[in-house]
Amino acid sequence: MENPPLGPDVKWDELLAAMSRFGFAEKESRLYLLLLRRGGAKVSDLTRDSGMDRVHAYRTLDGMRSRGLVQTTPERPRRYVALPPSVLFERSLFERRRALDEDIVLARELGRRLPELTSAVATGVPRYQVLTGPQAIYPFLREIVQRAERTLDVMITPKAYRDSTRFGVANELPRFLKAGGRLRLLTQDDPKFDALVGTLRQSRFRKVKVEARALPAQRSRITIADGREAIQFLVPETGMDSIGETAVWTDNPDFVRAQQAHFEALWGGAPGLRAIPRQRRAAP
Repeated sequence: MENPPLGPDVKWDELLAAMSRFGFAEKESRLYLLLLRRGGAKVSDLTRDSGMDRVHAYRTLDGMRSRGLVQTTPERPRRYVALPPSVLFERSLFERRRALDEDIVLARELGRRLPELTSAVATGVPRYQVLTGPQAIYPFLREIVQRAERTLDVMITPKAYRDSTRFGVANELPRFLKAGGRLRLLTQDDPKFDALVGTLRQSRFRKVKVEARALPAQRSRITIADGREAIQFLVPETGMDSIGETAVWTDNPDFVRAQQAHFEALWGGAPGLRAIPRQRRAAP
């Protein structure tokens, strides 16, 4: 059956997908949205509009009623009414916040107790991990920044910086700087980095160690933490969304030293961030 029209700025399929983020199955989303449009309806009306057979409609609606998503009227045949969206979403967000608070407490407790059960990792054996896609790469990068204590040497592009902020990587920098860490950024000349560096330097922490230098064209992405671990994107940034992101992390001392030497060589020949004329900037 064709999806019912909802107005020029509302797309039915997008609404169904959005409802799934709040725990709705596809059939539940369809019935809930139909109930909102009708202000209440009998099952016969819903089966006609949704294309769902009567048995599945009753079963789905009864499950939704038990979860408090819909209500019924006392008339016969009964009519179903959707819970108001404002109530529904606030309830969902409240439950998520409560579950998150509980998970935070549990995670801290497990973080304290589980190391007691952990055997020592074999020393001298380097580790590595291949990461594919932003959802895997940037949370891992955030963990690297969380572990850093002394130095962070970062080669980054404007796009990679924007992507990393979505996963909270930049939120870890104030803690690192407050603890006396040194941050060096090697990037393209870009106003966003001017603003970032300026904000970090103007923080309330004393003797903040932040420096940025620029290259005319910078497509490589690497982060080295404390000279003991490094994460490197394996494909230079192309600007094409069709090219997937893949990175490798390792604490192999030889690999980390080689990447550190590469960083130092580029750093030594790069001017300060504002020194490159604007017209020479590479396209992001």
